[in-house]
Parts: sequence; C-alpha cells; structure tokens
Amino acid sequence: MNIPPKSRTKPKQNRRNLTAILVLLLNTGLMWFGFFMLIPLLAVHITNDLLLGAGMAGLVLAIRQFVQQGLGPFAGPIADWVGYSKMMMLGNLVRALGFAWIAVATEPIGLILGGVVAALGGACFEASGKASLAYYSKGYNRESVFSLSITVGNVGMALGPLVGSLLLKFNFIVVGMVSGGIYVLCFLLILIFVPEVEKTGKAENRAKPGNIFGKLGLVWSNRPFVVVNALLIGYYFLYVQINICLPLMAVELTGTEDSVSLIFAINSGMAILLQFFSVKLISKWLKPISIIGIGIAFSTVGLFAIAFVSNYFLLILCVAVYAFGRLLVDPMAFTLTSRYATEDTLASFFGFSSLALAFGGMAGNLLGGWLYDTGKGIGFPVLCWMVFGAVGGVVTIGVVVFKFWEERRIAAVKVALTNDILTPTSSLENN
Repeated sequence: MNIPPKSRTKPKQNRRNLTAILVLLLNTGLMWFGFFMLIPLLAVHITNDLLLGAGMAGLVLAIRQFVQQGLGPFAGPIADWVGYSKMMMLGNLVRALGFAWIAVATEPIGLILGGVVAALGGACFEASGKASLAYYSKGYNRESVFSLSITVGNVGMALGPLVGSLLLKFNFIVVGMVSGGIYVLCFLLILIFVPEVEKTGKAENRAKPGNIFGKLGLVWSNRPFVVVNALLIGYYFLYVQINICLPLMAVELTGTEDSVSLIFAINSGMAILLQFFSVKLISKWLKPISIIGIGIAFSTVGLFAIAFVSNYFLLILCVAVYAFGRLLVDPMAFTLTSRYATEDTLASFFGFSSLALAFGGMAGNLLGGWLYDTGKGIGFPVLCWMVFGAVGGVVTIGVVVFKFWEERRIAAVKVALTNDILTPTSSLENN
C-alpha cells in the first residue's frame, strides 16, 4: 500500500526510512501474531485445562497487562536515552522467554511469574517500537502509517488464534514455544534492518542518566494529553474484554474452544478491510478526539448488547459493532500522542500513554473475569455486560465534554496571542 511522503528527503535516507517502516510494520504483524496465538487461549487454558477458574485467568492477564503498561513511563525515557532499536531487541528476547515460561507453568505462581517476564519484554519494545515508527515516518502521513500498522497487526491477530487452535491439538506447551519463537524472529529482523535513530540535542546532555526521567515532567505538564489518557483508561477497560469475557462467552454459547478463533477473526477482519480507508476518510472531516469519542461509543454499544444475546450468531454481530469502535480509536490515540511529543521525547510520551492501558487493562481483566463469574453465581449472567455499558457511557460523555472544553481553551489562547500575550498553544489545536 502506497503512502506518499509529504516532503522530499534525500534518496538514500528515504530508502533507509522506507525499509525501516516496512520492517517495523512486518514486526507489528508478527508480534501480534505471536501474542494472539497464545493469550486468547490462555484464559481458556487456565479455566478449563488447569481448572483454576476465570478469576485466576483474569488475575494472570491483569498482572501481565499492568506490569507491561505500568513500566511504560519508565521504559519510554530509557528508550529515548539508549536507543529505540536496542530496546526493541531486548524486549523481544525477554518476551520470548516469558511466553515459554507460561507454556510450561501449571501453578498460579508459575503463570504469574511467566506473565511478569513477558510483560517486562513488552514494556521494552512497546513504546520504543511506536516511537521508532513515528520517527521513521517523519515526512509521511503518520495517520496512514499508524493506521496501516494496526491493520497489519490485525492480520496477525486474525491468524494467531487460528494457528494457536491448531497447535493446541498437540498441547499448550507447543503453542507457547512457537509463540515465543516468533519474537526471536522479530529480534533478528530489527537487528538486521532497523538502524538506530539519530538523536537530537546535545550528546553530553543525553548521556547523563539523571536526564532520563526528567522528560516525564514535560509529559506530565501537558495537561490536555494527561486528560486524554485518563479518559482512555475507561476505553481500555472495554478493550481488554476481547481477551477474557468475549472468549468465555463464545465457549459458553458453543461449548467448544474453536469458537474463540472466529471472535478474533471478525475483530481483525474488519480492521484489515476497513481501518485504513475508514480512518483516512473520516479524518478529512473530524478531528482525532472526535473520532475517538465515536469509536468508544460503538465499542460500548457492542459490549452492552451482548446482555441480550442468546446465540453465537448474535454474539458475532455484537463483536462486529465492538470491533468497528476499536478500529477507529486505536490509530487516533497513537496519532494524538505523536502530535503532542517532540522528536526527542517520542518514547517518553508513548510510554506515559501506556498507563491508560495499564490501569484500564488491569481493571478490565480483574473485574471482567470476576464480574463474569459473579454474575453466573448470583443468577444474573448479564452483570458484566451491563457494567461495560455503564463504563463506556461515562467515558463517551467525558470525551464530548473534554472536546468542548479544549476548543474553548484553544480559542482563548488564540485571543491572547492576538493581543501579544505569549501563552503556549496546545498541540491539540489541529486535533
């Protein structure tokens, strides 16, 4: 797919950047493939094979999610300091080790420790990977690049559960080992094809360890960015249900674990077919924050409607609505982050933004599994879907309020500037 550059660059540099972009896109697809080969089956494996219950499955997933995203604000500045490619390579090797550990674990402590190791790897490559893609896509249409990245990732998301289900016919250990091997392949691709980025700023300042986390203060002082990520906590509460409540609901309705793969195929298939073009089209008329609000509303309706589902076909329809919301929100969240950041703070901003997924993901995994079990236990199985609807409704309203508040704030800044009052403008002005 052709993404025309916005400005001319030197031919050699342009070839290097394009090669890096293509390899990073391939790596995204491979990492999502490896991740979704294992994680969707993990909840079912813990619940049905190890007989540890949906609550324990939620706990393992929540700890992994929280550790990975919670370390993002620290891993990001370190990546800005030591280099994006180095952090990505380290992260892929550590993730491979973590998934292999999960594969052989049979007790809660082993599953949790394996999840923590896998999370450490993810913390290393997540912010650095997004920052590297943002850096090399400079001069290109970043909205298109990020949208294409997520589209490629969704190809991996669609294929991962299918391959994982096939490998599961051997045993879960095979699934984990093959999944870990994918990350070793990603390590090799980065080593060979993605050079370290050229940093801006004085080298002596960048080399001081004390300056690494000073960038977090710059991130925190950008209050509109902080507010956006606070709202996204609620979105990620809904986002992670594809890893726990949706697979459990699919198995409940069909009685077979094979039905889980179709849930992910629908979610990914829609993103593959619609995301790039939908985002490109809608972006012509709406700002990213508006698109995020619309996407959250769709995901909320999709999950809430499952409360009234009585068969697998209706569940698939609800998943389609939910998936359409996700395909709108994800690239816009990345685009907003890259617009707020400067060239030498990309990983710091992406790392900080991972806190939204840390808190929202942990709450979603913990409460999702608990609400699912509790609802069945008290004879009110729609409990979790009702809660998801309420959370999503509050977040959607919050996004609308923020949008109007930010527009008024920017208008006030413009008036101040016209009166020669030097007030800093928000990076959300064009958002």
